[in-house]
Amino acid sequence: MEKLDIVIAAIAAIGGLGMAAMSLVDAFKAIPGGGVSRIGFRYVRATASELSEVLTAAIGADWESVILSHWINGRPRDDQIAAIRSILRLGLNDKTAAQLAGVAKVDPETLAIVAGKLATGAELDQQDVDLLGRAEAAVGARLDAAFDLADQAYRNASRVLAGVVAVALAQVASLLVPNTYGWGGALLVGVLAVPIAPVAKDLVSALTAAAKAVKAERAPSP
Repeated sequence: MEKLDIVIAAIAAIGGLGMAAMSLVDAFKAIPGGGVSRIGFRYVRATASELSEVLTAAIGADWESVILSHWINGRPRDDQIAAIRSILRLGLNDKTAAQLAGVAKVDPETLAIVAGKLATGAELDQQDVDLLGRAEAAVGARLDAAFDLADQAYRNASRVLAGVVAVALAQVASLLVPNTYGWGGALLVGVLAVPIAPVAKDLVSALTAAAKAVKAERAPSP
């Protein structure tokens, strides 16, 4: 039972180290320019750049800073995509229609006519509505893919950074507390800290319950 108590304490400590490392990485967002928050944004920027003329026509040449501010602030991805699509609608006109048509793979001349109708407030027929629907669906799919890649890149990079920080913290702890687990043990603890952190509480609870059950079983009958 004593060994089980040691295991429970070790899991709790390693989980705490992982949480501390992730919190420190999250604090790097305070670095001017967004810090770690910028990780992954390149995918969103690359897709949005294909529609730069439309975005510029809507909100100006600093459209990237507007989109970046939403990303850094951590707004829900659906809200971010909806915001970009709204900006694209504002910037769509007979001059920018060609760029949007190229990305959406629709006829540029027809889209330019529809854009002209939107600008003048003319009534759209069913074919116009269908064309706009296809264009929006195509652009939406590309934005979804970009945000998927961006989110994945951010999560993966954050975990790696947290792992590096956890290893560093474990190494410092091994130096401050002599005769503990040494360099190799510190490396192992640091590597395990981040993966264990999200489930450490559940593991500790499960092992504690198991320990109580074993103690109750071994207790002498009255």
